[in-house]
Amino acid sequence: MSMLHDRKSDRKKGIGSGVKTALATIAALLAIVFIVGATVLANSRPHRRQSAEVQTVATEAQLNAGKGESVGWESITDSETRTSDELNFWHMYDKEEEDTATVAPAEKTDYPDDLVSGNFVEEAEDSPSENEAEGVGEESVQSISRNSVSGNFFDQNELSEGVADMVPIISEIKKSSLLNENFRMNGEFKEYAPNDKKASFCGIDVSKYQGDIDWEAVAKSGVDFAMIRMGSRGYSRGQVVVDDKLYDNLRGCSENGIRVGIYFYSQAITPEEAIEEANYCIGSIGNFKIEYPIVFDSEEVVGDSYRTENLTMTQRSSIAQAFCTTVSMYGYTPMIAATKKQFASCFDMSMIEQYDWWLFDTDEYSVFPYKYAIWQYSKTGNIEGINGAVDLDISFIDYSGR
Repeated sequence: MSMLHDRKSDRKKGIGSGVKTALATIAALLAIVFIVGATVLANSRPHRRQSAEVQTVATEAQLNAGKGESVGWESITDSETRTSDELNFWHMYDKEEEDTATVAPAEKTDYPDDLVSGNFVEEAEDSPSENEAEGVGEESVQSISRNSVSGNFFDQNELSEGVADMVPIISEIKKSSLLNENFRMNGEFKEYAPNDKKASFCGIDVSKYQGDIDWEAVAKSGVDFAMIRMGSRGYSRGQVVVDDKLYDNLRGCSENGIRVGIYFYSQAITPEEAIEEANYCIGSIGNFKIEYPIVFDSEEVVGDSYRTENLTMTQRSSIAQAFCTTVSMYGYTPMIAATKKQFASCFDMSMIEQYDWWLFDTDEYSVFPYKYAIWQYSKTGNIEGINGAVDLDISFIDYSGR
């Protein structure tokens, strides 16, 4: 009897233990399902919220940019579609050309005499800037007469544009002390001669569009200095292009005693790109002696959309600052070049006032009220040794003595 009782007791214990095990297993499975579901739900909700927040930031940045407000460089690079590739408005480039592109070195190099521009890519869009395009003849300028200064306003349009555009004169910006009565013509060149004593230097600015130049003949014509185009950034894709005649022109000036400065036609849309452009300039001049400034030249592109056209005044000025600061770090003199309209309407002049300015203005007497160091006064110069028209400049500073 005792043995039978023990077996029944054991059987009951076994059945009870099995039930408990099954219930525990089911409970564990339910717990796992609950945990997995909670994890999935927790991860999906923040992700949707984050996407909405990012989209809101981008939309606000784009709206602010459309109103002409400064949204900061982080907003431009992260939220707006202002990258090189996306600003290729007219799809002017082959993918193959972009993949094989190389750019200028970012350090000083002693280039051999037989160097050609193979280290750079020539873009199809590399056409003359507004300043390099064929200018209006000075005869038409002289035939137009209007009041170009009125009280605290000046006409930012050149006379050749025909219609006055009066803008306020900002009192805080350094003013020009040049007097019209002290200018005189000496053959092809304009001189500044207070008390009949010449106090200026005669110059030209050139690029590949002047072709092959006889620099010996140029030197004999009375040219003291030349501003040579180092290169440009494409206005659509943003690739850097070296000027085909850069090294020919540098050698020609060096061998004939003509002082040299260089300029870069910029289409930078960020300070980082401007620093890159300044490094290209420094890296490209090698051991050539550069006594005149290294110039940031940001202009409009005639008849087409271009990378920099939607920059605010603050943004453009920050970009110019970055270029000039980089040039100064290498021990060279930086400069900013523009027409009087571009200075007045495209830059915050208080941000760039510490740098020398190169003014483009083909009026006989410029009404630009602010201080400038070099003046490009003609696009139709006729100089021995150069086929066709060339830009003429006058410098009021002896940069070789700096």
